[in-house]
Amino acid sequence: MKPYATGAALTGTMFAGVVFCVLLSILFPSVPAWAQGAQEMRELSPARQERLALMKSRGPELSLTILPVVVVGTPYERVSEVVGLLLEQQGLKNMELGKTAFEPGAVAQMAPLAGSVGQFVKKSPIATGYALYAEYTGNRQTGIDGIRAIVVDSTGAVVWTDSLGPNDQAVKNVSDRDPMGFSLLLVERLGPQLGLNEETAKAAKPGKFARLMEERSGLPPENERAALLQRQKELRNLRKNLILMIFPARVADAADTTTATELVKMITDAGLCKAAPAPQALLLKASRGDPNELKVLWDLAREFREYVRSNPPTADYVLYADYGLNPQTREVGFVHFVVCDRKGEWVVVDMQNSLHPDYQSVKPTSSKGCSALLVKRLGTYLKLSASDLVREKIETSGIEAAVAAFHEAQAKPDVYYVSEQGINELGYEYLQAKRHKEAIAVFKLDVEAFPGSFNVYDSLGEAYAAAGEKDLAIKNYERSLQLNPNSQGGIEALKKLKGK
Repeated sequence: MKPYATGAALTGTMFAGVVFCVLLSILFPSVPAWAQGAQEMRELSPARQERLALMKSRGPELSLTILPVVVVGTPYERVSEVVGLLLEQQGLKNMELGKTAFEPGAVAQMAPLAGSVGQFVKKSPIATGYALYAEYTGNRQTGIDGIRAIVVDSTGAVVWTDSLGPNDQAVKNVSDRDPMGFSLLLVERLGPQLGLNEETAKAAKPGKFARLMEERSGLPPENERAALLQRQKELRNLRKNLILMIFPARVADAADTTTATELVKMITDAGLCKAAPAPQALLLKASRGDPNELKVLWDLAREFREYVRSNPPTADYVLYADYGLNPQTREVGFVHFVVCDRKGEWVVVDMQNSLHPDYQSVKPTSSKGCSALLVKRLGTYLKLSASDLVREKIETSGIEAAVAAFHEAQAKPDVYYVSEQGINELGYEYLQAKRHKEAIAVFKLDVEAFPGSFNVYDSLGEAYAAAGEKDLAIKNYERSLQLNPNSQGGIEALKKLKGK
C-alpha cells in the first residue's frame, strides 16, 4: 500500500499541494468492487447496462458534476469538495461542483429517488456528461448510518445507483463515523463504476480540488513550512539540555490544568527532555468549528505563535496542545499540538486523528490517553529517525550494514524512533526508483518491527511483485488480507497476481 502522504508530522514540503491524501490510503470495502459491478450488471436492464458500460469506458476523461452532498438532510458543499478531491486522487480529471442542491424530500425508495434526480438534471442542465447525487443518511442524535448515491447522464437517464444501510457490512466497517469516513466509502464504491482503478490512481495528478483544499487548509507559505525542518534539527540537537515549558491542554474549550502536570511527568519519565509547567494557564480561542481539520490546526498554531511573541517565555521552548476527546470512542477525536521557540517561531505543528498509525496505536479515550499520544509524537521530533539511519547506511555501506544499524537502533529506544510510516515511506522511495533489492530489504524491516500491521505485508508484496517474485508477492498479500480482509488494494493485487 502506498505510504501515508501527509502523515502525522505537518512539516517541510511533504504535504505541498496535497492536503487530505492520507485519507486515500485507508479504505474499508466489504466486497471487491469488481464483484459489486458484476452483480449490478446482471440485475440491470439492457439499456442501463449499456449506459453503465459507456460511462466506465470513459474512465479518467469522463466529466462529472457533483451535486451538493446531503448529510442527514442538509446539503453541504464542503463535503462535495471532499468527494471531488477523493475522485481526483483516483484519477478523475474533469469535475464541477453543482451550485443548486437537489432536495430529496421524503422519497424513500431508490427507483423513484433516481427518477427525481434525473428530472432535476433535466430542469437544471449540467455542463458535464454526468451528475452525481449522494446522500448520507441517519439522524442528528445517532449520526450517519448509510449512503444513497445516484449517477445520471446529462439527459437525466439513470446510469448507476447504490444504497447501503446500517446493517450492511460496508457501513459497519467505516471507522470514522463522520462525513469524511462516508465520503471514502462512497468513492470506494463509485470509483470502479467510473472506470477508476489502481492504475488511474497512480497516474493521477493534483488538480483544482487539491488546490482548493490547500486554500481551505490555512497552510502557511511553503518557505515557512520548510523552515520547520531546520528548527526541528536544532531542537533534536539540544534536547538533553533544553527546557520545554508546558501549558495546560485545551480540552472541551477549557484549560485542563491537570494535563500540564501529566505531560511534564510523562516527558520526564520518557527521558525526552527537561519539562516544566507554565506559570499560568492559557486558553486559546481558535475555533474548532471548521470542517477542515488542517485549518483548525493552523489557526491554533498562528494564535499560539502570536501569544508567544507577545509574551516571551523564560524557557527555551513552549508547547500548547488541543485535545478533541470522545470518551465513548477513540475514532472521533484528535490531538493537535504546537511547539514554538522563545522567539515565537514554529518548531513543531502536529496533527493526529484516527487515520494516523500512532493515534491508532495509543487509542486515546481520555485526556491521559491524549497526553500519552502527544508524548509519543513529541519523541519523533526529539529522537533520531531509524529510517534516516537506514537510508544513510544503504547509501554508504550497503543493505547488510543498514539491517545491522536498524537492529542497533531498535536496541536504543531512548535515542532512535522506529516508525512504521517512516520505514514504509523509505521503502517506497527505493521502489519508485526501481531499486527493488533495497525496497524489499526496507519493507522486510517494517514487517519485522510491526508484524501485526496489514500494511507492511501489503507494501512488501508490492515490492516483490515489482521485482518479478510472484510467489513471494502472493504470500505477503495473503498475509496482509489475513490481517485486514477488507483491504481493497490487497484484494485487487492478489486477483491480478493469480490471474483471476
